[in-house]
Amino acid sequence: MFETFQLPFMQRAFLIGAIAAIPFGLIGTFVVVRRIGYLAGAIAHCAFGGIGIGLYGQYLLAATVLATFFPPMGVSVLVAVFSAMLIGLIQTQAKEREDTIIGVIWAAGMALGLLLLELTPGNVNIANYLFGNILLITQADVFWVSSLSVVVLFVVLVFFKRLEAVCFDEEFARLRGVATMFYFQLLLILTALTVVLLVRVVGIVLVIAMLTLPAATACRFAKRLFPICLLAILFGWVVTWLGLVLSVCANLSTGPTIVLVAAAVYLVSLLYPFRLKIRKNPSRKNI
Repeated sequence: MFETFQLPFMQRAFLIGAIAAIPFGLIGTFVVVRRIGYLAGAIAHCAFGGIGIGLYGQYLLAATVLATFFPPMGVSVLVAVFSAMLIGLIQTQAKEREDTIIGVIWAAGMALGLLLLELTPGNVNIANYLFGNILLITQADVFWVSSLSVVVLFVVLVFFKRLEAVCFDEEFARLRGVATMFYFQLLLILTALTVVLLVRVVGIVLVIAMLTLPAATACRFAKRLFPICLLAILFGWVVTWLGLVLSVCANLSTGPTIVLVAAAVYLVSLLYPFRLKIRKNPSRKNI
């Protein structure tokens, strides 16, 4: 078993787990505090449509140089960001029932991805995209995940106070002249990038669980946003590595195992004697 963990694909899996825990913890905290888990789910299913577009585009243009313009991860990022902007616009401007419109986008993105993957010949394992398989991470995936993680970390650090204000006290931030709609859209775009990272770890179906469980666990042990972010990163890192080890030892699917470990950690946190109340309006200074 020790020799198995020294194999290159296992080392890449552990590396990705450590790198991806940073955006998971940061954006997951904002998602939990802002209570936009259902929006993250819609973005995730649209990202699955982007994967289908990328793979089917590569199949159609396989004999041409244009096939290089359809990397599945790259197309998935573009589709996820576009869907995040569209959902943010619906959330703030739609006159119709927003839950219905977002539900349509959710279903359409998922259906498009399934259809295009079905039309793509070859060994396209849909289960790997639906439930994830961190053991299949390639060097190209390491590059994409690392790059997107750096982008998410940089943007969050630069705009942390503004994002915090939008999550906790949007009305006060608006009165102070903060462009709350812009920062809400920015938060959704960051969520879209993080969702694309999660696809390779736990898959589309389980993305909401992994995005929210570490942050929800962290909320039980801290009351300020920044410590919650740090704890969420730590919990995300630990449950990813622990789930990876358990899945290899027990010969189980990695994605579901990681999520079950995260759920178990959250359930254990419920035994904590009390829950700290998240401090409200922490961003009235330095907005």
